[in-house]
Amino acid sequence: MQPTCDHPACPCCGEPMNYRDSRKRIRRKEGGCVERLMVRRLQCPKCRKLHVELPDCLVPHKHYDAEVISGVIEGIVTPDDLDSEDRPCTMTMRRWIKWFLENRSNIEGLLRHAFRRAAKSLPVSENGSLLDFVREHTSSWLETILRFIYNSGEALPAGSA
Repeated sequence: MQPTCDHPACPCCGEPMNYRDSRKRIRRKEGGCVERLMVRRLQCPKCRKLHVELPDCLVPHKHYDAEVISGVIEGIVTPDDLDSEDRPCTMTMRRWIKWFLENRSNIEGLLRHAFRRAAKSLPVSENGSLLDFVREHTSSWLETILRFIYNSGEALPAGSA
């Protein structure tokens, strides 16, 4: 069976996955607004691994919206921001920034690996930063890099955020 929208390919082995079940996932937005989303869980019949199908707005292992996290990393959302009103808290913001800085070279390497694996030419020189290129040219840069990394079968450490 070929992978389709209903049966996406397993990022580990490429086999079309089967729907297993759905579960609720919390999505926190700036200011503490909470939504509950239903996300599908898929299982690969070949390698038996379970995968959660996350929408682009969510970041693996994080409850906050990807837009909020990238806003904090970019310095747009700060502890002094009146829209935030303690959500996310200052410590959470610091952990996200620390997580990003600690994983910057890891992200760069995983992006380069994913590009090469997909047989795509790099839009930057060999010495240029692919991560910086994506950040400069894509408004939803965090969602883009995470999709690239996770869809290539790779992962980033969850960190303490």
